[in-house]
Amino acid sequence: MTALADAPMRMNSLSRDWMRRLGAVGAVLTFTILAVSMLLRIATVFTEDGRAISTLPPEVENAARLLHRVSASGIALLTLCTAALCWRHRRSAGHAIAPVAWIVVSTIVLSVIGPLTPGYRVGLITVLNVTVGMLMLVAFWSLRDCAAIEASEVFRSPDRLGQLALVAFLAHVATGAATSAGEMHGIRWLAFLHLALLMPAMALIVAVTVARRSEQAASRSIAALVVLLVLQLAFGYSLMKLDVRPLWLAFLHGLLSPLLAIALVSLGFRHPVAFGDKPT
Repeated sequence: MTALADAPMRMNSLSRDWMRRLGAVGAVLTFTILAVSMLLRIATVFTEDGRAISTLPPEVENAARLLHRVSASGIALLTLCTAALCWRHRRSAGHAIAPVAWIVVSTIVLSVIGPLTPGYRVGLITVLNVTVGMLMLVAFWSLRDCAAIEASEVFRSPDRLGQLALVAFLAHVATGAATSAGEMHGIRWLAFLHLALLMPAMALIVAVTVARRSEQAASRSIAALVVLLVLQLAFGYSLMKLDVRPLWLAFLHGLLSPLLAIALVSLGFRHPVAFGDKPT
């Protein structure tokens, strides 16, 4: 009788562990795809006749494209697994349903626009690729955070401040992708839009940090967010001041954006609160 009574609890715990692992692995693979795509994009230049060529060594470019394909295949498999697991436990999945839905939608969109991405001739496709990729990363990490909550904790629904900060930051990242795509075609004015969106994004991120500063459980997320934000601003300022922009500096600047999104999700969007604490 005891074994039968404990079976549902063990099943829910097992499914939660699997969801956490799938979310973590999916976030790593999505981060890899974003990083590789960024490297290939910023290393691409156009010749006078409009031909796109890569400035990377051939072996590096081939390895990067192979890594991208393998990671994308892994994402497709993970999406099927998370969707099947969520459907199987749909009555008890709770807050995991929304991240899984976003993962499925993002996977479908990226699979459709993926064949249009090589060559980076269409700026809108590049922006969509980056933006939807960031949404997928956020969804996988949100799934990981949802599933990591133990039975002794309660789940805090996403508050409006955290949502606004995340949306503002993703808009800033999207305009950064648009700036990168535009500069490949000689379009410079998009950089001003990217800078204009920096102010509201920073203000909202600071507001989320201040709102969570009294929570001991959020201290690590706050520290990570502050360090990443300072580095992001420093690299971005350096890129603006330099006449010749080093590839490695542009790559590091872009690489910090997904990490910032992860830290922001953990801090303000999907942060667990213990029973004894009062959600802010």
